[in-house]
Amino acid sequence: MDEDNSFLNNYNKGRDAGSSGASAEGSEKAAYKYEEKSGFMKPPKSGGIRPPSRKRPKLTGPIIAGAVVIVAAVVVMILLLGGGVKVMDLTGWSITDARLWADENGVMLKEEEVYDDTYDEGVVISQDPAPDTRVDKGDFISIRVSLGHDLSVTLPLPDLMSMTVDEVRAWADEHYMTKVRITSEYSDTVPQGDVIRYEINDSTVVDEVRRDTPIYVIVSKGAEDESSIQVEVPDFRTMTLGASYAFANENGIVLTVEEQYDEYVPKGSIISQSEKAESKVSKGTKIKLVVSKGKKINIPDFSAYSKEMASTVAGQLGIPIIQTEWYSTAKAGTFLSQSIKAGTVYEDGDVLELKYSLSNKISVPSFSTLGEAELWADGLNQQGARITLSVKTVMSSSARGTVTYQDKVNVTIAPNETISIAVSSGDLLHTPDFVGLPKSYDNGYADAVTRETAVEMCEAINIIPDFVEEYNGDYLPGEVWYQSVPAGLEITEGAVITLKYNPNDKWTDVPNYIGPAANVNSHSDKLKIVFEGSGANVTAQSIPENTRVAYGTTVVLTLG
Repeated sequence: MDEDNSFLNNYNKGRDAGSSGASAEGSEKAAYKYEEKSGFMKPPKSGGIRPPSRKRPKLTGPIIAGAVVIVAAVVVMILLLGGGVKVMDLTGWSITDARLWADENGVMLKEEEVYDDTYDEGVVISQDPAPDTRVDKGDFISIRVSLGHDLSVTLPLPDLMSMTVDEVRAWADEHYMTKVRITSEYSDTVPQGDVIRYEINDSTVVDEVRRDTPIYVIVSKGAEDESSIQVEVPDFRTMTLGASYAFANENGIVLTVEEQYDEYVPKGSIISQSEKAESKVSKGTKIKLVVSKGKKINIPDFSAYSKEMASTVAGQLGIPIIQTEWYSTAKAGTFLSQSIKAGTVYEDGDVLELKYSLSNKISVPSFSTLGEAELWADGLNQQGARITLSVKTVMSSSARGTVTYQDKVNVTIAPNETISIAVSSGDLLHTPDFVGLPKSYDNGYADAVTRETAVEMCEAINIIPDFVEEYNGDYLPGEVWYQSVPAGLEITEGAVITLKYNPNDKWTDVPNYIGPAANVNSHSDKLKIVFEGSGANVTAQSIPENTRVAYGTTVVLTLG
C-alpha cells in the first residue's frame, strides 16, 4: 500500500502540473492571436503618388522567446490531446485504488476474480494491456483480482501426535489452514511443546482435511509446578471425613488421620487440624486431622451377669456381642468365657463372643455306618463336646462301612469321652483274571477283557478299577494286559486295583447281523459278540448296522 500511495501522490502532482500548463497555454494563445493581426494599410487614393517608404520593425529578443514558448505549448497540447492514456502497473494495487485510477483517467476495468495463494484477497494479480501501454479514453483494461486462498482445497492430514507445536504451526501456515486452533494444558507424561491430543469434530474427516476444517490441537505445557499453586485450607471440623478426603484429592493435599477418644465429640467427627482454616498452603502439603473415636469403652466382666442381662449391658455400651452355647462339664446356662478380656478398651469393629454351657450330658444313639457316626461326632465337637471315635475294621459278611460293634449305645456320656466302634471291611473276595491271552489267540475279542468288560467285572464284586492307558503290542486294541493284584488273590470290597490297557485308536463299522447266526463269527476279530436267547437266526442287535465303533466294542445279538 505504501507503493500504491506513492504512486497516487505522484499521479495527483502530475494532474496539478497539467492544470497550470493549460493556463499558460491559454495566455500564449491570446498573444499568438495578437501577432496574427496584419500591419497592412490600404494606400490612399491619390494620383499615383507613392507614399513615403517606412522602415520594417526589428524583432527584439523577448518577442522571439515568447514565440518559442507558444510553439512548444501547442506541441504539448497536441500530444496530450491526441496520445491517449498511459497504463500504470496496477499489479499489487488494491481493487479500490485501481478503480479510482481508472475513473480519474476515463478508462474501464474488466475484472476477473480468481483464487491465489500469493496475493491477499482484493489485490490485483495481473493486467492486460501491460504497464506503460497507451490506451484511448473509454477503453477496457482487463485485470485479475485475488479471491485469496481457496479453502476448498484438501490435503493429507499429517500425524499431529508426533509433531511439536512449532511443527503444527509451520504446517498450518504452509498450507494456509484457517481454523487450526492451538491450546495448551499441563501434562505429567507428555513433554512440553508436544501434542497431547487433537480434536476434529467432523465425522467425515478420515485421512484428508480442507483448509477450513476446524482442528483443535492441545499441546503440553509440561508438568505443573505443584509447589507454586496455593490452596486455601477449609475448616475440616465442619466437614465429614469422606468430604475431607475428597477435597484433598481434588486439590493435591495429603491428609494424615490420627484417631483419639473424646468424651464430647461424636465418633467420626474431626476434632482438630494442623493447618488453620482459610490459610494458604502449597499443593502437596501434609495436613494432619485428629478424628474422634467417641467415648472410651472398657469391656466389662460379663461373668457377673446372667445371659439375659449380658445382652442389655452390651447394648447400652454399644458393644456388639455373639452368645454361643458349648458342651461342657458345667450345668446348662453357666457362663464359660468371653473373647475379649475384661478391662480392655473396646476397639471399633470388634465383636465380643460370650460362651455359655449348653449341657454336660450327651445322649449316644446307635450308629449304622461309620459315616453316620462321624457326622454325629463332628456336629457335637463344633460346640465343644470333644467326642473321640476309636475305629477299627473287621472282616464281616456285612456291607463295607457297616458298624458291627459300638461300646456305648443309647446311653448318656459327658463331654471329652471316647466311643469305640468296629466297622466291616466287607467280604473276602478273590481277584478276577482281567488279563487275557495275547492277540494271536484264535478267538480274537471273544475271550479278551477290554476296558469296557473290566468295568462290568469290577462293579459285579464292588471293587474300584484304576485304569492306566499304556501300549503293549502283544494285545488287541483296548484289551487289558496288566493288573496290580494277581488273579485269585484275596481282596476286600472297595479295594482299588490298577489295570493297564492298550490304547484303542482303531474303528470299524458294525455290520448287519440279522440272519443266520452261523455268519456272525466272520467279524469276531474286531468286535466282541455276545449272544442272548436261543435259535438259529439273529433277530436283533444292540448296535445298529453301519454304526462306527472302536475295536473290541461289545455287540449283543438276540437269537430267535
